[in-house]
Amino acid sequence: MDYDTDLLVIGSGVMGSVLAARVAKAGKSVTILEAGPRVTRSEIVERFRNAPIKLSLTNIKLQGAGSPFPNPPHIPSTYGDYLQQSGPVKYPTKYLRVVGGTTWHFGSALWRMIPNDFKIQTLYGQGRDWPMTYDELEPYYNEAEEELGVSGVNGQDEGGWGRGEQFPPRSKPFPMEGLPIPYFQQRLAEQLKVGGYHPIYEPNGRATRAYKDRPICSGNNNCNPVCPSGAKYDGTRHVDEAERHGARVLDNCVVYKIEADDRGKIVAVRYKKPDGSEHRMTARYFVLAAYGIESPKLLLMSTSEKYPNGIANSSDQVGRNLMGHTGIAMNVMASEDLWPGQGPTELLVYMNYRDGEFRKTIPSYKTKLRNTVATSSIADGLMKKGVYGSKLNEEIRTISARSLNFAVDFETNPLPQNRVTPSKTKRDALGLPLPEIYYSVDDYWNAGRDFAVKDLQKMAALINGRIDKMDTNHQDRQHIMGTTIMGADPKTSVVDKDGRAHDHDNLFIVGTNVMPAMGCVNPTLTGVAVTLRTTDVLLKEI
Repeated sequence: MDYDTDLLVIGSGVMGSVLAARVAKAGKSVTILEAGPRVTRSEIVERFRNAPIKLSLTNIKLQGAGSPFPNPPHIPSTYGDYLQQSGPVKYPTKYLRVVGGTTWHFGSALWRMIPNDFKIQTLYGQGRDWPMTYDELEPYYNEAEEELGVSGVNGQDEGGWGRGEQFPPRSKPFPMEGLPIPYFQQRLAEQLKVGGYHPIYEPNGRATRAYKDRPICSGNNNCNPVCPSGAKYDGTRHVDEAERHGARVLDNCVVYKIEADDRGKIVAVRYKKPDGSEHRMTARYFVLAAYGIESPKLLLMSTSEKYPNGIANSSDQVGRNLMGHTGIAMNVMASEDLWPGQGPTELLVYMNYRDGEFRKTIPSYKTKLRNTVATSSIADGLMKKGVYGSKLNEEIRTISARSLNFAVDFETNPLPQNRVTPSKTKRDALGLPLPEIYYSVDDYWNAGRDFAVKDLQKMAALINGRIDKMDTNHQDRQHIMGTTIMGADPKTSVVDKDGRAHDHDNLFIVGTNVMPAMGCVNPTLTGVAVTLRTTDVLLKEI
């Protein structure tokens, strides 16, 4: 049989592009289909620079107006009302449908999970165990860090215990040393240490030396929405690498159906162009890398007489078990000038409650100090109060120098009722269903929130700060996990430990959506490590 390509990858984000680059280097024909357009750094930076309202991490209401990324009718922006919310808790996640994917605007925190995160059900009676161990994934963590160019502090205890030894265990050092520590983070670490809080400087995808054509991070502090210099990793790096080795990247191709034959083999995908024209492409192997909302939506849309519930869904788990680091936050006015905003947007975190017997009753969580300065929103708030002239300048300086935001990220359990489904009533410009999201939290999360509020109050007291606001209203951290979950049992999971769909031998699914448990840290590096492991399996067959 003739095929259009050896491998067809749906999605050009970090997971799909890393896999595509390696398969293309192995001499196989690879085609990537991306729903969105190509964008350039210069156009996104210029659009952001000229925007009357800047995208702000500290004001979610401004993000839609401030996003510099395209919003064409065939791929509506997630900053608008594209995601239909039907659950008791909102899940207003933000992802990008452009070549290179969501890493264009991610904060770039690239953490490893710890060994106990992989066996949380066995140890603590919560969530699900992974079908693999930390030790099995550890070599791929090394590869992922090299591929993405991670900078970090070697020898650091990332378990939160402050024991002065490397944790989690690693067989190789970070590819690059960590970033310089800004004054405000040094001062806070000094103040909080008295209370037993051990500072951790997070690993991230910013270059601290020239690395694979990336310049050194110059601390522009607008990593979200776009790094102006290219020092921060984004998925276009591997898209470009895949193309250099012969891969084809077709943008503005919205895949709406996956076809399988009666024996379970995937034979083709169907996609639409912005003008509504329909196309079909065949391949020997298929990789679904469209992230945690679009991937399950596509699988559930791909119904037929043989597969009335969609592709890869004999378990009825496609779209279910949606997870995210649902969090809370505290705004504090410090008692001295600290001047946050120097360097990247994320760096200092505390994880005193990352692991321990407490996880039987409350979730693991991470507390991060946002290194941002929301000058425009500070000025707007003051002017609404009638503050102008020299007084306005004085107030802006004081608030900017002392305003701090502590944000807590909780792990959540994979609840089957939390799910993504194609909307039955709302459609986009191409006539395709919008994603509908049902999300909720359980008593486990609620117990964590109540515990963490007291913990935050203690931290504020240690720095002699004034708490201006305690926001416990289920903040979304834009870390999409679950929905095509991994497991050993085909009756309760979508893919096996290799990322292969239980129902279809030539379909692999990659991304943080295959993760059955999450811990409390950003999931991107784990997603890439699992993807690289899947790539090795695929390369033995293709």
